[in-house]
Amino acid sequence: MNGYMLIAFFLLCVAPALSQVNVLTANYGNRRTNANLNETILNTANVNPRSFGKLFSLPVDGQIYAQPLYVQNVDMAGKGVHNVVYVATMRNTVYAFDADAPGGSLWRVNVGPPVPSSDYNFDDILPDVGILSTPVIDLNTKTIYLVANTVENGKYFYRLHALDIRTGQEKFGGPAEIQASVPGTSIDSQDGVLTFNAFQHLQRPGLLLVNNTVYIAFGSHADTAPFHGWLLGYNAANVQQQVYAFTTTPNTGGGSIWQSGHGPAADEQGNIYVVTGNGYYDGSSEWGETFLRLTAGAGLTVADWFTPDNWTNLNDVDNDLGSCGPVLAGGGFILSAAKDGKIYLVDRGGMGHFQPGNGQIVQSFMAASAGWIFNLAYWEYANGPIVYIRGFNDTLKAFRMTSGRLETTPFSQISTGGGLPFDGMALSASGNAADSGILWLTTFVSGDRSGKGILRAYAAADISKELWNSEMNGVRDSYGNLAKFAAPTVANGKVYVPTASRQLVVYGLRPLIRQISAVLNAASGSVGSVAPGELVTIYGTGLGPAQPTGAAVNSSMRLSTRVAGTRIFFDDQAAPILYTSSDRVVAVVPYVVAGQGGTEVTAEFQKRLATPVFLSVADTAPGLFTMDESGQGPGAILNEDGSLNSPSNPAARGSVVVLYGTGEGQTDPSRHEHELATHPLPKPLHPVSVLIDGQEAEVLYAGAAPGFTALIQVNARVPAGVTPGSAVPVVVKIGGASSQGGVTLAVQ
Repeated sequence: MNGYMLIAFFLLCVAPALSQVNVLTANYGNRRTNANLNETILNTANVNPRSFGKLFSLPVDGQIYAQPLYVQNVDMAGKGVHNVVYVATMRNTVYAFDADAPGGSLWRVNVGPPVPSSDYNFDDILPDVGILSTPVIDLNTKTIYLVANTVENGKYFYRLHALDIRTGQEKFGGPAEIQASVPGTSIDSQDGVLTFNAFQHLQRPGLLLVNNTVYIAFGSHADTAPFHGWLLGYNAANVQQQVYAFTTTPNTGGGSIWQSGHGPAADEQGNIYVVTGNGYYDGSSEWGETFLRLTAGAGLTVADWFTPDNWTNLNDVDNDLGSCGPVLAGGGFILSAAKDGKIYLVDRGGMGHFQPGNGQIVQSFMAASAGWIFNLAYWEYANGPIVYIRGFNDTLKAFRMTSGRLETTPFSQISTGGGLPFDGMALSASGNAADSGILWLTTFVSGDRSGKGILRAYAAADISKELWNSEMNGVRDSYGNLAKFAAPTVANGKVYVPTASRQLVVYGLRPLIRQISAVLNAASGSVGSVAPGELVTIYGTGLGPAQPTGAAVNSSMRLSTRVAGTRIFFDDQAAPILYTSSDRVVAVVPYVVAGQGGTEVTAEFQKRLATPVFLSVADTAPGLFTMDESGQGPGAILNEDGSLNSPSNPAARGSVVVLYGTGEGQTDPSRHEHELATHPLPKPLHPVSVLIDGQEAEVLYAGAAPGFTALIQVNARVPAGVTPGSAVPVVVKIGGASSQGGVTLAVQ
């Protein structure tokens, strides 16, 4: 970064740090694409066996089937500001963990006794059924909504909870027992009323939050009759208030909304989309084996639908259409895949209802010959959207979309595969950039029904290239047993993997040995004593994130001392940070070092410290910014008209030039290093003078640069007797110290 660019950087410092992503709902958003397109740290170059791997694990009390959720910069009520990962277990416990470091939870809450798996005759989800679905977070109200399955005194319940993400305390009237009744004549109805039966239903899909309503979907326990598909809506501001109740088969049976855990989808207009499983269809009130678009008004109403013409066969052989759930793809399509091995592409603008041949607005084809597709991911890649799927005893495949249709032959696939496709799947990328796209897959090592899992990373633009997997480095990166269908969460350089081994395992770029190699004046590049309020550049290894990150400013316009997991300490005082990366940090020396003979500086990244370095402290340590980072040559100096001084744009003798530097020491009035300078502008306690071509220049102003911190601005008049030239030497003296030699000014 050259001097001029550094001043430009100062102009950007008051902006928030580079954007990070929050993961607030299942499948990364209401479109349910399984894709995080704001991942700027991990890419195909740095995810490899040398630099990527397991960082730590977070123990919990049960299996994790819900996708972990992630929120950055949460004020944890007396415990400081943290990036937080929220984990819900099958023991009905919710945890809030610091997302960047191992350790105990920031808070944990248990919401009731789970149901023993044996009560439902499960043989693969053991030993409890508690919080099975992925919660949803409302960032505006700082609330996490979740549904817990409990058994109490021999009775079975589902309850909707609303917890404060900062404390875990219940709010908005929670918990609310989930109950519902609708008109119906099915075998389990009574007097024309069908009542929701908590014991007969499984709450598998992730929760949906749209238009201040929390939607909860239900299916069956392995098709154990009687059951129905239910979609219930609750007021997010008062969870005791049920506002919608809809069932897919009020007069018959079946029609589960289970979707292998994928949440119901919602578009920008608030329309809700689900895909149902085995059940009866009549195109009027019974909606088994159907894509549904629902609108919320006086009630939940079926506004449009698509039912394949072979729905009866799907029903007869247990080939649920709704095994994947809906993905809202670009171009106005709904994308899904089914247990029969087909991919479906349905036009949202006119879904086609039921018609022989399925109409022209629907595309379907066999993508997995043995069927059993339970998961997919969708990436709007620069060269055309890509759909990723894997079926039973099949390889992972990538299908490309061109001109609104899917190519029926995969353009890329892995060379090996097989086993049960109980995978979790996620895609991370920075937009549609090819070198950033990574497809993450959790699957069984051996293909068994349960057992050890493996996390794999593939280049998303060509999945035949495996970048890394958790078995490449032996046991170092292993994570335990696979949690069926549970998606990993990729956020801000880390991959959070839920497991059936009672732990959340966290992967990321493995830290280098943290070491400070040098501390320099950020303007001059000089090594030496530091002064209070000086801007310094700290060089080393493992100091910060792989992706450079700029300053963060809070609502009080104060610079943060923690940026992207990096902190710098002078003795015990945390310093404001203006820039951080793996090998360089720009920070402000705290004013509390004034009067000390020396100070010990250290760097912390992700709560791991570098070896401290001792520096002497001076009253002042002036340095001038230059046009390159050498600290030599043309200064970063403005002419009187505000233009940049250069040999082609010299300053006139007698005109005023503006110099920028740092290291002026203490000021009057005193200032805090976190604060951006405002009126009255602080001025150095020590006298300031300027020499241009060895001649003393008139100093018109020497003080803080408005709107900045650690930056001194000196306005000086070029002496009339200066000899013109393109490299006239300039020196600033503050107190008994001078800025570096070799800085020049162009004068005509």
